[in-house]
Amino acid sequence: MSTTASNTPVPGSLTRRQLTWLLLVVTLVPVLLVVLLYVATPDHRDPKLTVDVTIGPRAWPNEASPDARLVPCIILRNPTDAPWQNVNLSINEQYYFYHPDPIPAGGEVVIPLKFFHTKGSTYFHPENQPLTSLTIFAQIPSGARAIAHLKGPELRSTIVPGSPANARSLP
Repeated sequence: MSTTASNTPVPGSLTRRQLTWLLLVVTLVPVLLVVLLYVATPDHRDPKLTVDVTIGPRAWPNEASPDARLVPCIILRNPTDAPWQNVNLSINEQYYFYHPDPIPAGGEVVIPLKFFHTKGSTYFHPENQPLTSLTIFAQIPSGARAIAHLKGPELRSTIVPGSPANARSLP
């Protein structure tokens, strides 16, 4: 208890020892609660997206078009039983493409590599840049965002041999 000028304790005041313990409790209890929540909360990672990917030349806009030309493309196939919504792709974590239409179960989408661009509208030039990673995001029927990330050996196995667009990305 603290004292006044006449060294008599003031009723209701705290001693130094009591104040120290109070400050320790006030700071340690929230920290311990945060640690407890971190340890006790289950891990909620995004689900893994099952996707078939092929990277190679494809006729664009389609094989029947009189103006068709062979361009390097990413061919995505949905091997699942459910459609995908809001499909986003990322090349090298720098170039992006948003596919506006849903991809039905078993459906396939062909996307030319030149359609990918940065947020500053710089386009991906497959002739000059290696394709080192591909990330695919899609909304599955549960509403969750599922992710597939291909990098290194996984990505190289999806590249069709002889593809002029990806010759630089192969070691």
